[in-house]
Amino acid sequence: MVWALSIDRSDITKASLVEEAPRPLQAGEVRLAVRRFALTANNITYAAFGEAMGYWRFFPGADGGGRLPVWGFAEISESRREGLKAGERVYGYLPAASELIVTPGKIRPESFVDFAAHRAELPAVYNRYERCAAIPAYDPAREAAQMVLQPLFLTSFLIDAWLRDAEFFGAQRIALTSASSKTALALAFLLTRSKPSGLRIEGLTSARNAAFVDASGLYDDVIAYEDIGSMDPEPARLIVDFAGSAEVNRALHTHAGERLKANIRVGGAHWDDSTPARGLPGPKPVFFFAPDHARDRISQWGPDGFARRQGEAWSSFVSAADTLLAWRSLEGAEAALDAYGALVQGEVPAREALVVEVEVKER
Repeated sequence: MVWALSIDRSDITKASLVEEAPRPLQAGEVRLAVRRFALTANNITYAAFGEAMGYWRFFPGADGGGRLPVWGFAEISESRREGLKAGERVYGYLPAASELIVTPGKIRPESFVDFAAHRAELPAVYNRYERCAAIPAYDPAREAAQMVLQPLFLTSFLIDAWLRDAEFFGAQRIALTSASSKTALALAFLLTRSKPSGLRIEGLTSARNAAFVDASGLYDDVIAYEDIGSMDPEPARLIVDFAGSAEVNRALHTHAGERLKANIRVGGAHWDDSTPARGLPGPKPVFFFAPDHARDRISQWGPDGFARRQGEAWSSFVSAADTLLAWRSLEGAEAALDAYGALVQGEVPAREALVVEVEVKER
């Protein structure tokens, strides 16, 4: 039997484990045995926007429940596609489950693409799988960091490049909500590497995470959400919104007023308060969709140029991340279900990085 995490599409706090018999492969298909995957607040964003952004379409479930997209590693356990053999390790977009059947195309030494019909119209960046043996930067010892941080880091890398091109919209303050989130930490890291003169980075967070955010050393100012009213309203300000909280957005827009230059919405860490606030003073929040920006940057810089720039920035960040995060390994389906529930309820400490090992090891 194979298992999967099944999420109620109408209420993402409701999740269960489902089991089913594995189906035989058709010609041209490959069975991936999922070995390990990461669980972060980013995955809760996938669930919260599952319908609106099409995330539920990647891995349809026979029971009608949503299959949570995650980033992780798998091994080819069975292949009916020439050029791909059992035993090979791959990295990419997977369901929180024990297996995935793909229909590989564009097979290259370093990668392949899932050409399954239901994924044809979905963003290509999510359909590509790396073949680990042919990736020079692949390091088995860094798998956990790659799963937990690399997908988030790519988003931060793209935001950083875009904001620099836009000259930060003329802002002297950049406020990052959900400042304890790993995507916000990555952006703050990139901003501090080459910070424009006069720009201050503000980390907005809950009171319980304020000490962690301050200890990261990545923010010039750390502000608890309830203290937004004490922020200096005079400097021109830019918001990068990882929280997606309607209440926080209203407080920021009201306080900054005409001095607010832009509000870039990235995530929904505060998914239970993520309905966009209406009638906000100042500029309308604009959603940042990373796959579109990745496509544009690859077109601008070329595939090699994009990989080189992103790779250099990633190497710097992943080295720093070891001092920021505490890695926690979980084993098996029940642990994955429990961890998902804790993430939805906001009960996972900001410093923890969760990795699910799909197979329970014998003691």
